[in-house]
Amino acid sequence: MAQPFIRPYNPTMDWDDCLNIYFTTSNIENGHANMIGSYLYCKAYLLLSPNTCFVLDPGNGHAVGYIIGTHDTNHLAQRWQAMVSVIDPKLVPPPDAEHQDPNELPMIKDMKIALYSGHCSMLQSNEELLQKYPAHLHIDILPEFQGKGYGPSLMEVFLAKVKELGATGVHLGMLRTNDGARRFYDRLGYSLCDQVLDSGKSGEVGREGDAICLVKSLS
Repeated sequence: MAQPFIRPYNPTMDWDDCLNIYFTTSNIENGHANMIGSYLYCKAYLLLSPNTCFVLDPGNGHAVGYIIGTHDTNHLAQRWQAMVSVIDPKLVPPPDAEHQDPNELPMIKDMKIALYSGHCSMLQSNEELLQKYPAHLHIDILPEFQGKGYGPSLMEVFLAKVKELGATGVHLGMLRTNDGARRFYDRLGYSLCDQVLDSGKSGEVGREGDAICLVKSLS
């Protein structure tokens, strides 16, 4: 039986598998929001930063996990228009008055704004923090391959790559109620961002809505 291994993302063979991983592991319950999320949290990185994307291959060429991200969040945001050009406006209409739906859920409206504006990180509005932690990532593994040590291995490969490209730190956003994910990141040396990110609305540091931001220095 072949041993799973980590390799660079290959656009010609991994695109569909990565989308399957995203949809299989996503915790977004609303179907339309989940589809928008596939652009925000998966397709954008595969398209705009494939050199910092890696997959877990079980030996048959079909990815069963991935770690995708960028070494430079600002640079990714500046190139975001290339991502917008591939969005099907019939599936995801622009968030403007012409396409406004009075019955649209606030969550979907916010995600559409993020998608069309290139808001891909909780730290984008804080230049000081972004200079300290310029890289960010998303990591997902199919359930049957979780808990086997592949997550830390994927993380090690990704962090080595972004550090090689000049990143001095990394950040990520996660659902604040996901205790399992929090324990995983704690074990890997991540900590809660110690600054207020939501203008004090939550009364907590490192929080924006239902999400929290974790950071790690690479220097």
